Amino acid sequence: MNYWSAITIPSLGLALALASPGLAAAADPLPPGLLELTQGNSTYRTDLLRFSEDQSWLVDGVETLFTDLYFLNLSSLAAPQELRLENFQPTAFSQPSPDRLSASFFGANLAFSLDSVLLGGAPGSYRAARHETVTLTNTGSDWLDVSLFKYIDYDLQFDGAITNNTAFFANNTLTQTAPSGAQATLSVDQTPTAVQISPYGPLLAQLYNIPATGLQNTPGPLVDADTTAAVQFDRSLAPGESVAFKFVMEVQRQNTAKAVPEPGTAFAIGIVAAGLALLRRRS
Repeated sequence: MNYWSAITIPSLGLALALASPGLAAAADPLPPGLLELTQGNSTYRTDLLRFSEDQSWLVDGVETLFTDLYFLNLSSLAAPQELRLENFQPTAFSQPSPDRLSASFFGANLAFSLDSVLLGGAPGSYRAARHETVTLTNTGSDWLDVSLFKYIDYDLQFDGAITNNTAFFANNTLTQTAPSGAQATLSVDQTPTAVQISPYGPLLAQLYNIPATGLQNTPGPLVDADTTAAVQFDRSLAPGESVAFKFVMEVQRQNTAKAVPEPGTAFAIGIVAAGLALLRRRS
């Protein structure tokens, strides 16, 4: 099961040390606590800057997500830096409607902007989606090599309990399914440099710990595991150049109802069942 206490990440205390030396401490324009988006049957709560056990995505009141995070590696003429959004200075935030938010961050000659939209489904549909656009801009005067990592850990509890899942990545889409019939996907509009699907624990620790991370290209399928996944995008940005990534996350509970058998088949099944019951009574 996915609990933060299940693993130890010794480098969590290094977050500030990894930040660019030129960054000045400034007031955080983000509202305190978790940010929340709501629409239809869906509520999404997140801390954009850091890991939080309280992050969640409720769909018809059912939890579908444990963690959704971004990581960055930067390199130029200086030494490579392994960064997270908590190492950057938030520069802007807006929430024009309950289902939409935008936030911007700056550090190490890189501007990072995030636009997130929640698309809730009809009540009782057990289906919802989130669209996120991440834009990276080189604000410096030299070329900048950037690696963007998106980490996601779905928890598909539509059957009322956390169970092991199966996951694979193909055609720029991560697909994760649970024995209950629940399904989650993560699609992106660009082909990743690498995709790593791993059981919970080691992959998250790998992204948090130094040295600079490069994912193992293991796109699955990973079967019957507490599945997590990350996608990596390597880009070289000229001064002033931007690159945008569009992510779509969807969760749904599949219809697992069994087909009604033909009348003749039902009659035959009834005879077999009656015979088995008779044998059990006689034994």
